[in-house]
Amino acid sequence: MRSQTFLAKVSIEALRQMDEHINQWMLDNDVKPKHVLQTFGYERSRGEGESEPVIVTSIWY
Repeated sequence: MRSQTFLAKVSIEALRQMDEHINQWMLDNDVKPKHVLQTFGYERSRGEGESEPVIVTSIWY
């Protein structure tokens, strides 16, 4: 089994872009997902000390 992980900031536009990217990746590589996991978290900003919300999507195929 193999996996691919996608990361996106949490905003409507970023999530739409991630959806498009995942869908295109699946079409281009003829991927049939076996398991999908999504995790919400925070990414530390460089130098500012603040964190940005992100979503991580992992697809096993």
